[in-house]
Amino acid sequence: MRCTFRVLCVSLLLSLSAPLWAAGEEGMEAVRLQLLWKHQFQFAGYYVAKEKGYYAAEGMAVDIREFNNEVDLVGDALSGQSDFVIGRSSLLIDKANGAPIVALLAAFQQSPLMLLTRGTAEIADAKALDGKRIMVTTDAKQVGEILAMLLKSGIAAEDFVHQPHSFNLQDLIDGKTDAYGAYISNEPFQMQQRGLPYGVIHPRDYGYDIYSDILFTSEQYVQQNPMKTLAFTEASRRGWEYAFANIEETARLIFDKYNTQGRSLEALIFEGQALKELAYAGGVPFGSMSMERFQEMAQIYRIVGELERDFDISGIIYQPPKSIAGLDLNAEEQLYLAKNRRFQLCVNTSWLPYEGIADEQYSGLVSGYIDHLSTLLGIEFSLRSHPTFAQHLQALEQGRCDLVAAAMQTPERAKSIDFTSPYFSMPVAVATRGAIDDRDLFQQPLTILRGSAFEEILRRRLPDAQLIPVDSTEEGMTQVEQGKAVGYVSAAAHLNIELQHNPRNGFVISSPFNDNWDLSLGVYQNRLLADILSKAIDAMSVAEHQQIRTLWLPVPFEAEFDYRLLWQLSAVALLVLLFLGYRNRVISGYNRQLKVLASVDQLTGINNRYSLDTKLGDQIKIANRYDRNLSLIFFDIDDFKMINDHYGHQVGDQILQQVANKVASSLREADIFGRWGGEEFLVLLPEVSRDQALQGAEKIRASIAKTHFVQGIRLTCSFGVTSYQTGDSVIDFVSRADAGLYEAKRGDKNCVRAC
Repeated sequence: MRCTFRVLCVSLLLSLSAPLWAAGEEGMEAVRLQLLWKHQFQFAGYYVAKEKGYYAAEGMAVDIREFNNEVDLVGDALSGQSDFVIGRSSLLIDKANGAPIVALLAAFQQSPLMLLTRGTAEIADAKALDGKRIMVTTDAKQVGEILAMLLKSGIAAEDFVHQPHSFNLQDLIDGKTDAYGAYISNEPFQMQQRGLPYGVIHPRDYGYDIYSDILFTSEQYVQQNPMKTLAFTEASRRGWEYAFANIEETARLIFDKYNTQGRSLEALIFEGQALKELAYAGGVPFGSMSMERFQEMAQIYRIVGELERDFDISGIIYQPPKSIAGLDLNAEEQLYLAKNRRFQLCVNTSWLPYEGIADEQYSGLVSGYIDHLSTLLGIEFSLRSHPTFAQHLQALEQGRCDLVAAAMQTPERAKSIDFTSPYFSMPVAVATRGAIDDRDLFQQPLTILRGSAFEEILRRRLPDAQLIPVDSTEEGMTQVEQGKAVGYVSAAAHLNIELQHNPRNGFVISSPFNDNWDLSLGVYQNRLLADILSKAIDAMSVAEHQQIRTLWLPVPFEAEFDYRLLWQLSAVALLVLLFLGYRNRVISGYNRQLKVLASVDQLTGINNRYSLDTKLGDQIKIANRYDRNLSLIFFDIDDFKMINDHYGHQVGDQILQQVANKVASSLREADIFGRWGGEEFLVLLPEVSRDQALQGAEKIRASIAKTHFVQGIRLTCSFGVTSYQTGDSVIDFVSRADAGLYEAKRGDKNCVRAC
């Protein structure tokens, strides 16, 4: 995709904050949700999603239906009587029996169903129910976890008196039964209100964790309505998260609008608090489901005779529409991209080779990244041009732009702009008229682009520097030429291109900063879009970065010469080469392969331990001989073993590759990066002081910490930093950096320590 520049862009793009599906009430699609019981806090998330407009924002007018005895929950889903249904854990029996249904989320990680007793010492646990009266429903599918708990305690069906459920708590109070099937979120409150003691015998205490209140639909509905299914599930999840974060407010909503059972406000609050514990049991995100847990639940139904040995419940867990390959977008991000495909992009017209407009085409290195993101994410950009970042910011605030293509993060800019992961790290340089000692440079006037990140950063770093703001590169260079300033500060490649196109007598480019500054996309108050773009940037391989950079970054100027002579010489040389080439072809091929294998880490494609050892020795010799700065960053991934243990080694390998790609893309060409071993990495920084290395390590640390890696995994790294000291051996140098890493690991991790 090529972004075509237009002076005036289409002005009717929808706001980023307004979903494309949203419409007036009359334009929304009717959706039917069937509950498994009467209105109560048990279904609070769905009420909140409706009343707060979460469903409406997705273009859905949801009808929430109470349960009645005529309702067949699974049958309604399969027949289309209901679009979405809340079911019991026993729906996996229907799945095993061939019902084409899909579970979307589990509201509760543990079932609220338990046995309530009068709290006497006589019945303290399940074993004490041998020979006792137990009041539960006669349907084993509805009380499977209760029956399994009793069997585990040595009590078979014939070992207790099974009483039909009266649904009248007074029967327990009056002693007409010994144990009463109840919900932990309801009946205990009634006992408390009456001042009566009670006991709870819960299947979870006997190892039976069973999902409860499972939102499900038919396979056919998912196939025909993939994005609607995703949207309804995520809006419901959002409703539940709000409900549990605001229990009293939600209880008041139910009390005022959904209180068909006439419950007190206090009872609803108690129910909400009890259910919240069940919803987040185990510390997992709301709604989580796993196939392992479903298999364990199925074993319970096998125990009570409801499932055969060769049951099959594969496919029971909903799989959202596939994310873009390699990005691991979550459901919210997928929905956002499905509804937002066009964005207005602020670009700079005169900052080549980074970005600019040439022949009405958006050009430059940044345009290469924009093209890549556009193709990968399936989105389109309309361009608006401005010569300064201040004008970009004004356009963002006025809604004329959604994001800035080339933005450098600073503390001031971060107040209103969400920045993506960096996609390019550029050296900063200064163009001077003749060579100037770096030590004298910052004591003299320097021109710098007005309102640029360069200006903001340098004013923070060098408060005493004499910076002269200018409105263009032309103005800045002219002032240097006229002697009003000694140099013009900008990105090195931009200065190179400028002097090639507009030669100025005696000008030279130097890099006294020894620093790279990162380019990111700047998104105006839209963290979700920034996260999506960051994932796309983080997924780029080293080869993809290099392809864009090779295309756009300038190469050294070459003098023209007579190519006829070249061809004459080449013809003679070719005869010799043909004679020798065949003889050496196989040998040289093997040698190249062996050289690569000997120096490259096969998993990540960066330097391996052997190569790093060699290059460390070479760089130490240079630093020692010429008294040059040389620094070292040693880092590793925090708690990497837990990632391998939880997600498996294949995911662990992908993490190592992505971390390597991310760090490699942010380094200078002169920097040496490699894998020291396992999850440990080393960055060797020629011509860089310890303070500058600390700044570089902090940038890498912060970038990794905010990145979503494969499967949405977030991780951190700890860093040790040191600088070469005269007389250091390779072992001394690395050991000191390793000591800094050790200090970082001993502390809070996710930090940088110097030694």
